[in-house]
Amino acid sequence: MSLSNLDGDRFREFAFAAADLLIATDAGGRILDAAGDASLLHHPSSDRLIGKNALELISEGETRRLREDLWALGPGRRISWDDATAMEGGRRIIVQRSLVSPNTFSFAVLRTPSSTQVRGDRAEELLSDRFRDAVMNGRLMAARQPVVDTRTGAISHYEILARFNGEESPMGMIAAAEKTGQISHLDYIMVSAAAARLSESQDPGFRLAVNVSGESIQRLDVIRELCAVISGHDFRRDRLILEITESAEIQDIDTAAQAVTMLRACGIGVSLDDFGAGAASFGYLRALDVDGLKFDGSFLQAAAHNLRGIALMRNVARMCAELGIASVGERVETENDRKVLLEAGVRFAQGYLYGQPAIDETFFPRSGSQRSAA
Repeated sequence: MSLSNLDGDRFREFAFAAADLLIATDAGGRILDAAGDASLLHHPSSDRLIGKNALELISEGETRRLREDLWALGPGRRISWDDATAMEGGRRIIVQRSLVSPNTFSFAVLRTPSSTQVRGDRAEELLSDRFRDAVMNGRLMAARQPVVDTRTGAISHYEILARFNGEESPMGMIAAAEKTGQISHLDYIMVSAAAARLSESQDPGFRLAVNVSGESIQRLDVIRELCAVISGHDFRRDRLILEITESAEIQDIDTAAQAVTMLRACGIGVSLDDFGAGAASFGYLRALDVDGLKFDGSFLQAAAHNLRGIALMRNVARMCAELGIASVGERVETENDRKVLLEAGVRFAQGYLYGQPAIDETFFPRSGSQRSAA
């Protein structure tokens, strides 16, 4: 992935923020540098790891096999595995051979509590690899779709959606990235690019919304990085909206609430996406101080017969109006869908009636050197 507006060192630092421990080794496995939680290798501090052999610390008795596996990697390629016996909850180890210096390796060691432990599903692993390849090798694209006023049809803002060149749908790769702890990388890239794009245009009517995973919203280190990159660009903050998706369950609701407060303190809008798609939607609305809500498209499916769903949407929309929370209905495909939203009091609409997602070639400035650094 190449983004000319990203500081290379800062992005590399963030790219491994999802790792609880990051180490660099020479060809024999001797640790040259280490940062993070050294307890993942059963040591008290990262500085005391320097000079030790990472392969011996990771697996007693299998050092030779691991060394052979690593040397079988091509430059720039990765290998990963789960170690469920090392500690409570287990850990996931990812090793990459350097593309620039093939005699060095980077190890990312992640804690995998039971709530996020990666299943041994080969299809999911392949999707995760394809996600990483797309982000690293410039196959990440952005599509934008208008969100309009249900009464006037005037454009309120555009939602920016991640797309992957050569993939029919992004959903499988995004789900795999959430389960393997990589989704925060995509969130950072999308938010950073949106902030840069907004700073290029000072048109107050040009506003963007980007998705942030429920996985990322539970990590304050990720949120601090998002706030930092937003603060690093000059634009009116109310022109950016972050939509929290429900594709990953929010289990640490207290941390998520703190994260929303931090993001809104930056001056941006924060919205709940896919409201009604999951059983926890009402709990999220009660606990998170958001200023926007997007109804899941299922509310409009067979609207003439979905009387219970329409009544629910109408009452939630009324409550949103009382609380000053903007409401959006998605998957609006017909004029009748628009009328249903209008009668229910839903202020904004998004869907094929107003325009399909269209690839925005200008959203990501690209350059070969930036791609290599990322």
